[in-house]
Amino acid sequence: MKILALVGTNANFSYNRILLQFMKKHFQQMADIEIYEISKLPAFGVDVPLSEQTEVWKLKQKVKAADGVVFSTPEYDHGIPAALKSATEWLSYHTEVLKHKPVMVVGVSYGRQASARSQVQMRQILISPDCDANLLPGNEVLIGGASRVFSKDGRLINAEMRDNLEKCFTHFIEYIQVFKNITKEEAEMPIKRPTISDAYINFPTGRLTLKEVQQIFSTIPFEIDLVDSSDRFAWYSDKPNREHVRSVASLNEPVTECHPPKAVPIVMQIINSFRDGKKDVVTRPLWMNGHRSLIQYYALRDVDGHYLGTIEFTGSVEYILNLFENGGWDQNPDATTGASKHDDAPADAAAPVADASTGASESSADDDTASPAEAAGTPAADSEDGDDATTGASESGSVDADDETADASTGASEN
Repeated sequence: MKILALVGTNANFSYNRILLQFMKKHFQQMADIEIYEISKLPAFGVDVPLSEQTEVWKLKQKVKAADGVVFSTPEYDHGIPAALKSATEWLSYHTEVLKHKPVMVVGVSYGRQASARSQVQMRQILISPDCDANLLPGNEVLIGGASRVFSKDGRLINAEMRDNLEKCFTHFIEYIQVFKNITKEEAEMPIKRPTISDAYINFPTGRLTLKEVQQIFSTIPFEIDLVDSSDRFAWYSDKPNREHVRSVASLNEPVTECHPPKAVPIVMQIINSFRDGKKDVVTRPLWMNGHRSLIQYYALRDVDGHYLGTIEFTGSVEYILNLFENGGWDQNPDATTGASKHDDAPADAAAPVADASTGASESSADDDTASPAEAAGTPAADSEDGDDATTGASESGSVDADDETADASTGASEN
């Protein structure tokens, strides 16, 4: 069980931080608790440029990856600190990372009533329409007299408060498990019980059942992702060992939410070039997970040329390159599969040479094979990090969210 715990203050010293550190150690057999310092975040503002939101994006990825989130709040003037309110704004403004996410509120304060009033305010915020979190009901962790109930080494030494904390956190883990079971059952339902098990689709070139279509997507030697015409991550092929690891939690997210902020302008430039009809394909060769891979982005259009979305194909090309390097294509045609149309070609005729930078054949238009880096006016060689240019690397994907080469670090403080 993975839990993200937010220190609800940017103060250098806080008993709420000490509480979370105690919980991380005390409950290590029950959950893996990661403590996050909201002091890393810029103050919330709708006009804050994307270049200054790298840390915000990283926090959103952590929230999406967590099974549950714990908010620890002190009490300032009968309310939550401004820094915690700002952090919550980042997690609810034009994003749904908290939607249906199991959350728990705890708090420490010096007074006898602990942080009762601020916890009430925090709970109201978390169940508001913009957050729409699944708040653990009841189970109040109110720790007052902070300076007297913690030891010098950070242990909660008040037995009654410790017992209540253990009871409430156990209930939180059980609460999370309920939602995990529901999500798992929903995910397995289409596999166990297809909606229309005997349906089929007629194509001009043949007929396929829904089961065959599903297995084709799972069998083809590359992964597919789709961003729809409204620029939302709409679908991905369910393949094991994907280069870009996906999760259903990212479905229907705006494509801008799936990327490090620095990558968003390039991403949108590619998509807009497809939407405007300026390009039909962008190809990007790069290294991913220690091997050579190829990503190709295509404009998805209907028969009348109307833009339907952007489709991405990603796969390792090591096998193909090894075949070539080991003489897989020699002067002798394959006796079993050789195409007759090549029989009349002169023996010394040179084979078509693919574009070394994009893999585009000679029959492709030059305008359609520009890489994302070229579209942005930057060298393609700088694209080694393996960012997903249309659907974004997920929190557990091939791009490390903390890698400055992946998200083009903005100099956000790590303190």
